[in-house]
Amino acid sequence: MKLKEILILVLALLCLADSIILTFRAAVTLGLFLMYGLTAALFGYAFFHEPIDAFCARWPGSALRILFFCGVAFFLFLTSLMTVSSFLRAPTGNEQVVIVLGAGLRGETVSDTLRRRLDRALEYYNAHPDCLLILSGGQGPDEAIPEAEGMARYLRARGVPQENLLLEDRSTSTEENFAFSLALMHGRGLDESTPIIFVTNRFHCYRAAQYAQKVGFKEVRTLACGTSPIYLLSAVMREAVAICALWAGLN
Repeated sequence: MKLKEILILVLALLCLADSIILTFRAAVTLGLFLMYGLTAALFGYAFFHEPIDAFCARWPGSALRILFFCGVAFFLFLTSLMTVSSFLRAPTGNEQVVIVLGAGLRGETVSDTLRRRLDRALEYYNAHPDCLLILSGGQGPDEAIPEAEGMARYLRARGVPQENLLLEDRSTSTEENFAFSLALMHGRGLDESTPIIFVTNRFHCYRAAQYAQKVGFKEVRTLACGTSPIYLLSAVMREAVAICALWAGLN
């Protein structure tokens, strides 16, 4: 086998292994289907690259090849946008409201992605113990309790008192995370002009900031955390689709 064939096959096997792990360890999402689609495409090219290359060498295959590489370039642009956005709007340390965006439970246990967000929020709380943590996340069909309650249990077990926690347990999307959290802030005498921090994974920072501004927040800062390599590719692909939908006005 040529080096190119070996590399494609190795990538296909890695994607297959990752897809299988996600199937048993994560919720069924668009990201999972995209991973299986990518895996199938890699295996297809690994075994049929010669006729595919021959087709792409002449019209109309050459046009499809150009479109493919344009798509890859656009995906890399979106990935760069996600990454750069996670380093913008760093907290000043004066913000007293921290909104932690939900990211799924496994029954009553926080997922790895959500745990990373909570640990990041906990770091900020330990440095600013007077801040208010708004835990935002409703209950999905495969969750035994609302995400907000699971998040509160996690933080209470690590020493955060209940009076510093405010639970928003109705949201089912990022936009609702911010809209419903803002409604709770109104009940505490706070409003859109109150400086806030939102906590999420790096890949999610760009879109989250857009929704925060969309619902009316004026002073928004970002507290980003990393993502497990197991979930990263599927999450980034899913987020790329979500950003395109946002730009198209579909969500």
